[in-house]
Amino acid sequence: MSAPILYYDDRSPPVRSCLMLIKMLNINVELRFVDLFKGAQFEIDFLALNPQHSVPTLVHNELLLTDSHVILIHLAEHFDEAGKWWPKEYADRMKVLNRLFFECSFLFRRDSDLMSEIVRKQYANVDVTYHRRKLLEAYDIMERYLDGQKYMAGDQLTLADVSIVTTLSTVHLMFPVEAERWPQLQRWFATMQQLDAYEVNQRGVEKLRDIVQQLGKFEFPKQEL
Repeated sequence: MSAPILYYDDRSPPVRSCLMLIKMLNINVELRFVDLFKGAQFEIDFLALNPQHSVPTLVHNELLLTDSHVILIHLAEHFDEAGKWWPKEYADRMKVLNRLFFECSFLFRRDSDLMSEIVRKQYANVDVTYHRRKLLEAYDIMERYLDGQKYMAGDQLTLADVSIVTTLSTVHLMFPVEAERWPQLQRWFATMQQLDAYEVNQRGVEKLRDIVQQLGKFEFPKQEL
């Protein structure tokens, strides 16, 4: 079986979730960089591979996957023999899947709306108050998710945590997770930042911060990432 090929730009939160899992599972993966901010995703060769023109894109033998959540599940099913990240019990898997859908349909969608608007319109022309309201609603939801449990889908780290933390850390650039309002979310976020693989995410967040500030002609609030 050949090594998976991951087309990536680590400034993308969904890409970073895959890179974190790859590091945690010590998977041998060939990485091919696609510069989203230079339009490389629209080049003919890449469009032939992925008409959706998105990263991450994974090629593994005959399989082509173009969604980070599906890629996470695929990698876990093939390389996580212990079933730590993608539980073996059906009910536990469904809890993880539910959080993955929250990340893609709610949290990441709102994060992407904000960041892409800053890049397209520049910060001075963005209704930040509107985006703040939408994203802090997501913070409130995640705070409730953590009621009575350590992680997003229970008391064990799963794919849900890896997927959510890469997007949350991006939103955190603009709207810090304040311990007074979201104590459980802040505790969870701090725990995730202690993982060895988090450095993969942090490098990508820093790169994203720099390019968004440059294109958006502003500076994010000063804080620790």
